[in-house]
Amino acid sequence: MDFRLTVFLAVARMGNLTRASRSLNLSPSAASNHIAALERELGVTLFTRGRRGMELTASGKMLLASVQDMESLWQKTVRDVKAEAEGIGRVRLAASHTAAELFLPTPLGRFRAKWPSVRLSLTMTNSADVVSLVERGAVDLGVVETGSFSYRRLHHEQLWRDELALIVSTRHPLAQSDAVPVKDLLGLDWILREEGSGTRRVFERALEQRGYTLHQLTVIMQLDSVRAIVAMVRHNVGVSVVSRTLFMHHDPDALGIRALAIDGLNMERTLDALWSRHKPTVAASELLNELRRDVTRLEVRTKRETRTHTLIDEAETMR
Repeated sequence: MDFRLTVFLAVARMGNLTRASRSLNLSPSAASNHIAALERELGVTLFTRGRRGMELTASGKMLLASVQDMESLWQKTVRDVKAEAEGIGRVRLAASHTAAELFLPTPLGRFRAKWPSVRLSLTMTNSADVVSLVERGAVDLGVVETGSFSYRRLHHEQLWRDELALIVSTRHPLAQSDAVPVKDLLGLDWILREEGSGTRRVFERALEQRGYTLHQLTVIMQLDSVRAIVAMVRHNVGVSVVSRTLFMHHDPDALGIRALAIDGLNMERTLDALWSRHKPTVAASELLNELRRDVTRLEVRTKRETRTHTLIDEAETMR
């Protein structure tokens, strides 16, 4: 990639000419000359100097989008060439905490069994960071919970369906309830996921649809681990909301918690796969196919369990 574009990208990301030039081992005047030469060739102004440093013009923003695509394509090409030279493939995956802990272990296990020579790495972080990693080309695939995220220049595909549930300790006064009115949430001590979490965003948007905000809740902790939240709830430190998929793998009683509905609060969501506009590597495509197959297996299992519960309910009604 043209070095002038490398300089442009550094200044655009840092918003400061001095820091950008230092990161590239250039003098500020040399970096400024590269930007000036690029502006002359394009016939546009790319930056204006403001109180916050170097700010992109409309033309600069347009160029930034294209240069980021070029950078992503270059990084992918380098990875592909190295993988082919080494005779093996590699898949770099980033996933939200919920996806990594509850949805991915089974399909990743099947993928490893089928493709043992493929090097697989997983970064677990919140959904906002996953989107950023995919956009920058730092990973091949991302899996996030839907929220108010903008995927912008990314391909995305809906995978699993999910729903949040209120969880309380078996020792909590609400443990014997089946559902809780929304207004009663204001009197509880809450343990929430951190800012940028898809789970938090889904819960926040559901509250807003009913005229409430997170600021009205008493939030005593913010944690970035589903397991840590469940442990805190089990010991009656506070209450929280987590994916109902947790209870497909663990019996709530065994965890020492109860799962409750919140009357009138829609907390349904999906988990999406994300990748750049460029075609995924062969290994990444195979992993994506394995995730799709897991969705099908889960849907079949859910339908089978629903039919079983229906038959049981009908049998009890006839007694």
